[in-house]
Amino acid sequence: MTTYKELFGKYVQNVASDPTSTDAEGQIWYNATTGAFRTALGSYGVWASGGSLNTARTELASSSAGTQTASLAFGGDVPPTTGATESYNGTSWTSSPNSLNSARARLEGAGTQTAALAFGAFPISTATELWNGTSWTSNPTGLNTSRGDFAGCGIQTAALAFGGLVNPPISAATESWNGTSWTSVNSLNTARYGLGGLGTQTAALAFGGNPGPAVTAATELWNGTSWTNNPTGLNTARQNFTGAGTQTAGLAFGGQLNPPTGLTNTELWNGSTWTSSPNVLGTGRRHIAGSGSQTSALGFGGNTGTANTAATEEWDQGVIVPVAGSWSSGGNLNTARYGAGGSGTQTAGLLFGGETSPAPLTATELYNGTSWTNNPTGLNTARRYLSGSGTQTASLAFGGDPVGDGSKTAATESWGGSSWTSVNSMNTARWSLGSAGTQTASLAFGGDARPAAPQSNASESWNGTSWTSTPSLNTARSGIAGLGTQTAAIAAGGNNPDKSATESWNGSAWTSITNPLSLTDLAGSGGTQTAGVIFGGYDVPGNIVATTFIWNGTTWSTNPNSMTTARTQQGVREGTQALSLAAGGFSTGASSATEEFTGPSTTLNYKTLTTS
Repeated sequence: MTTYKELFGKYVQNVASDPTSTDAEGQIWYNATTGAFRTALGSYGVWASGGSLNTARTELASSSAGTQTASLAFGGDVPPTTGATESYNGTSWTSSPNSLNSARARLEGAGTQTAALAFGAFPISTATELWNGTSWTSNPTGLNTSRGDFAGCGIQTAALAFGGLVNPPISAATESWNGTSWTSVNSLNTARYGLGGLGTQTAALAFGGNPGPAVTAATELWNGTSWTNNPTGLNTARQNFTGAGTQTAGLAFGGQLNPPTGLTNTELWNGSTWTSSPNVLGTGRRHIAGSGSQTSALGFGGNTGTANTAATEEWDQGVIVPVAGSWSSGGNLNTARYGAGGSGTQTAGLLFGGETSPAPLTATELYNGTSWTNNPTGLNTARRYLSGSGTQTASLAFGGDPVGDGSKTAATESWGGSSWTSVNSMNTARWSLGSAGTQTASLAFGGDARPAAPQSNASESWNGTSWTSTPSLNTARSGIAGLGTQTAAIAAGGNNPDKSATESWNGSAWTSITNPLSLTDLAGSGGTQTAGVIFGGYDVPGNIVATTFIWNGTTWSTNPNSMTTARTQQGVREGTQALSLAAGGFSTGASSATEEFTGPSTTLNYKTLTTS
């Protein structure tokens, strides 16, 4: 029998731990510590958040032959129907000044970002338009079969359209496009609408959809002349979803069953069978659009079942596996409390003030990564719902409610590592405000300044000596989470009807950022303008959650793992995304619990080899 050495010229390596370099992909080694033969596979796929569309919409189309880093989105229903066109560069979407000539939804698309094709619509249409990278031109002739809610694939000069609704019958009609006109060719074996499609004009794949009265999993292959039924279909029968890739390596994602709640399901096609991926879309949706390949795809827009979304997700397949952030228990506070201020890091934290009914506290505690120690002296002004910034040895405390009845203070105190010193007050007295920065360069924003402004948009900057008013937030709110520094900050969530509100500060002005994800108010936070985390708080009035949200510098996403204890108004908010800390807070009462957050990371897609 031929040996491994004779085939490859090397013995299997004996190592004490698994290699961490991506060069390990496809290699085999013996892990002497675990006593197992191991490898790293390059077939792991995962969705990650991308930049959101500028116009949230459903029933839109895409340049299906585009890529993850160069795609086009057009048409759809906002409502009303739109012709809006946007291009994606791998990071963000840019709106084109030139829309489709015919605003429409449930259309199909083909081609690339610079040479695309739009055709059909519902209510049914034959309209066909060509995109040259700058503007759309209506083609003199359209589809032979007027239809909508169908599938398509290919490029601008060689495309395919199949299935759909033909007011009212369900169609199996297939048409081929040569760059100038459509020609009717052999029909699908199963007439259906809301189906998925991918591939090219001569090698396409049709899957799922609704032939009436229920969804189907049926899959058919097109060879340029006729359709052939595949022996097996999708693992999850569904409609109103999309696909990416080729006839031999495809991807299907999203969709709906009945009732019409958006699905997260993702399946991979190997040329003969579908395999369900354990890693699904972060935002379940129907009528989603997509482009790319099986190993590098893009999904965007659609409807969650309750609302249209602008969310964009990127699918990547490789040897690297993401590891979700996780929480673990830390040492309990000596004094249970909520509404405290905090600063520092996960291994050197500072917590001060807060409340244990019926009165605000001055108590200050220090954390060493394992346990909390009471400081002999506390704040000069007892208060709750205050904010803080800085480190365990050099911190700043400001604002808050000194009475416990909704009163407000502008008092500011500086911490030198062992005691607090009163310094110049803020210009706007308030409580439940956001913060960012250090002891000598801090930023305060938002808060509750009642009766003048229950939801304040005031923003101030601290230079180590005094506060100076700066341009205000665009969205007034209290219970706001803050990340970053005095010159590069993020304000997120808060007690405002729109809890998705997110703004970026560049040192001179606040800029609103489009965010489709609803966040929380009175949450804990940590991190920077480009990598942050917020956790806990209220998602709706009276409902305390343990949800954790991750900020990547562009968009928010929900971390799969939540805090162990759902709570709000916790302290110590100045950790990092990688290592953050939640201490105290309000759950069913004042809490002393501490939890430590280890942020998202990656590892290789390791597998243990066995015999059978």
